[in-house]
Formats: sequence, structure tokens, C-alpha cells
Amino acid sequence: MNLSRRVRAAAAFPGILALALAWAGPSSAPAATPGAPRSPAPAEIVVYAAASLRDVLQELTPACEKAIGARLVFNFGASNDLARQIEAANKADVFRSADETWMDHVARAGLVDAASRRSLLSNRLVVVGASDSSLTIAAPSDLNSAGVRRLALANPEAVPAGKYAKTWLEKAGAWAPVADRVVPFPDVRAALAAVESGGVDAGIVYRTDAAISKRVKVLYEVPAADGPRISYAVAAITNRPQVDAARRLVTWLAGPEALPAFERFGFVVPAQAP
Repeated sequence: MNLSRRVRAAAAFPGILALALAWAGPSSAPAATPGAPRSPAPAEIVVYAAASLRDVLQELTPACEKAIGARLVFNFGASNDLARQIEAANKADVFRSADETWMDHVARAGLVDAASRRSLLSNRLVVVGASDSSLTIAAPSDLNSAGVRRLALANPEAVPAGKYAKTWLEKAGAWAPVADRVVPFPDVRAALAAVESGGVDAGIVYRTDAAISKRVKVLYEVPAADGPRISYAVAAITNRPQVDAARRLVTWLAGPEALPAFERFGFVVPAQAP
């Protein structure tokens, strides 16, 4: 009985189907040749990146991995926490900080590949409220109104978004009146989530964070001339096994395939960026 007839017969008797398949002999698929070399797994690049970059970097990942021939693994968080993690364990290949200060901190520890360091992006601060908020904010002084009982910020003593917000409010003479209303959060996305949930009346976040949420609305955008200088730094980390691939990643992020995506997400690309 040929194979096709054996299978048809076995189909009529399910109990012997496995036996019929066994009669068919080994699979016709070619077996791996013992000792044949396997294709090397792609290099793995660990990227420690500011929380505000999460969405755009995740969108860029497939194109980036294809271009540089490496797999990206992300650790998103507040830049201050990421910098301290790098200093303590040195497990990052690339660091994308939301300010220059925390990149400088890592550089002082001798961990930044200075030749690869770039300042590619900027951002804008906005005051946000829940999508159904009735608040009207036309100036920083309006944050001292009775309607703003709780104001969400990323921790203004350490997290870049919070530090930028505090700097703006101090410059406007509005920090002291609202300081006791500030609710600090571990990073800017946590501050945004507090506004989304209604746990606070308003928050100060980046414009790019507000743009990704359907549950908040922008009550006030800080004019560029009034706000602090916001600068995102990126660099490869030294003493890592994939430093060459990390440098390629930094170069790719500064190039024509990546920068338009950052602009589409609302980041500001300075004119001097390559």
C-alpha cells in the first residue's frame, strides 16, 4: 500500500493515524548538517532612554535594527535614574538623556564615548488638564488660581522635565505661589498619567507627551522665548562589548531616516543637527 492510501485508511481509524504517519518514514525536510556554521545572532544594543522618547523610539526600532544590523533593547525612565543605573552597573550601550546635566554626570564618571556625543533634539513645555477640564490658563500666574489645587510635575529636584518646569515658573515669578501645590512624580509620563486619571487638576509636561494622549488637552503652551533651553543628549557608552554598533546607532538617529520621525512626534530638531 502506498503512502497516500495508508493515510486515507488511517483517517478512517483515528486510533492508527499516528502509526500510519510513522510508516511514512522520516520527514523529507533537509536536516541540518552536523557541524555546519550557524548565522551569528545580531548584536544586542541596550538603550537607556528618557521616558518622553518611548513612542518615537519604538516606532523607529524596526528600521533602525535593519539599518545597523543589531537588535535594540530599551530601558525607559527618568534621565536621573538612568544615569545613576549606568554609573552603578554600566549595562547600557547608548544613553539618551532629556537634558545635558545627566549626560555630563555620566561623562564625569568616565563612561561617555565623547566622540559620539550629540545634542539632537529639543522640546516645549505645556500645561495640560483633563480633556473635560474647565480650567483656563493664559499665563503662569493662573496656576495659582483656586482651580489648581494639585499640580503634577516630574520631580523638580532631579527629573529633567520637572527641572525645566521649575526653571520656567521661577523665571515667571510663579514658583513660590504654587510650590506647595506641586505633586512630584518619578518621571514625566507618570505626571501625565496623573492628569489623565483626574488625580490632579493640571500638570506641566512636554508637548510631545501631551500629543500622544487623548485624555488630556493643552491649556497653555510655554512660548519658546519664555521657557528654559531644553536639550536632549545622546551618546554611546564606553567599555561595552558593542561600542561600534552603539556608535552606528547614534549616527543613524542623527540622520535623515530618523529626524523626520522626531519632528512628526513634536520634537524640535535644532538647525545645527546633521
